[in-house]
Amino acid sequence: MSKWFDNNNDSFYTESAMSELPVQKLTEFGLSQHEAQVYSALLELGSAPVAQISKLAQLNRTTGYDILERLCLYGLANRTAVGSKRFYIAEPPIRFKQFIENKKRRADQRLQMIDEVLPDLQSLYKTELKPGIKFYEGRQGIKNIYLHTLESKSEIYSILDLGQFLPEFDEFGEEYVRERVKRGVKEKALVVRNTAGLEFRKKNYGDKEKYLANTEYRWLPEKLPFSIATEVNIYDDKVMAVLVKPGENAAFEIQSESFANSFRLMFQIAWSTAEQFFKDKK
Repeated sequence: MSKWFDNNNDSFYTESAMSELPVQKLTEFGLSQHEAQVYSALLELGSAPVAQISKLAQLNRTTGYDILERLCLYGLANRTAVGSKRFYIAEPPIRFKQFIENKKRRADQRLQMIDEVLPDLQSLYKTELKPGIKFYEGRQGIKNIYLHTLESKSEIYSILDLGQFLPEFDEFGEEYVRERVKRGVKEKALVVRNTAGLEFRKKNYGDKEKYLANTEYRWLPEKLPFSIATEVNIYDDKVMAVLVKPGENAAFEIQSESFANSFRLMFQIAWSTAEQFFKDKK
């Protein structure tokens, strides 16, 4: 067992002395390991400068000083000056009980207030289980949501009713397709086989190779059992839907990996039985 000599009060201290002090018990009552070491050392010394307390606590002087200041805030220690030296003085151990009682009282108060804070915390909470939903209104909002798909890292799955699109979207649609092709974003599209869909195929048959470069089309039957959205895009972890029927004029995007995967699976099932869009001329 090694010893060191304190020149301030002509006494010896052993480096193993801290092992005999109730450091572990103090940590069970809420003090950190270092706080317990410093507090135990201070109780043993009664009154001493930072260097002496830190030495007994087996910590460096800077750490010891920070913790002693913290113990003063806790009400477990006090400070005084003797000449040019600052000394720290241990408060009676009964103050430690008061410290614990104060912590409990503050914890009870916070527990009563938590219900007021929970709604704000819940609104900030991010999790894969919580879908993110964005809603857009108006023509510009619809165009903006299409631009999101240009950032897709996966192939886009599209369900499309060209008969619902307004003429004002023709130019934007062509610009969008050019940009998508330029970025190399691939797409599979199930198109409703109606007049607008047939005209689209006829118009673009001459440019078939351009459209097939990164896009595949297949037919959905014209006589569907129910009305569908103008277009639904499934990509990455998102499902986007555009609604431009009279009175709708809106779009929304849901970000959820499991939700997108469910739509992706249904699309793949429909795609596997759908009729080819472009067929070779005989």
